[in-house]
Amino acid sequence: METGKLTKTEIITSLRESIRELEELMETCDEHTFDQSMGEGKWSIKQIAGHLYDTEEVWSERIEQAISSDHTPFQSYDPDMYVKERAYELYTAQETKALINRLKDRRSKTLQLLKKDTWDQSGLHPEEGVMTVQLLAETIALHENHHLAQIKAIMSVSEST
Repeated sequence: METGKLTKTEIITSLRESIRELEELMETCDEHTFDQSMGEGKWSIKQIAGHLYDTEEVWSERIEQAISSDHTPFQSYDPDMYVKERAYELYTAQETKALINRLKDRRSKTLQLLKKDTWDQSGLHPEEGVMTVQLLAETIALHENHHLAQIKAIMSVSEST
């Protein structure tokens, strides 16, 4: 995932559109489809949806930290651990859709933060080093689009079987 290529406007647009697209995709999934994955050991759609919630939670908090105190060190984040500990594979379709609604609410708060002129504020990522608010927001956008493509691919395979 190569960052540093999107403008602020493109980032905001992507963050708005991807949450709508995720919501639309989730509405078309039934219980069986939510459990599908691209293969053994790969996350199911409900686990990917949970992971997207986790990512929004962690990365929007990082944006808040960078805005409130420039060069704040960020906590480390293990996505696999979150997905495992939160047991998204046990969620029903209804619970997964409710999670997406919470993600949508959180995204709204993230977008409010990005309205401020704080794009150059930064924090210290444990692996990536210094990351500006713009880079943090772009990472969320690109990451989400990557996982939306995965969900679409799973749904496509599921439809053909």
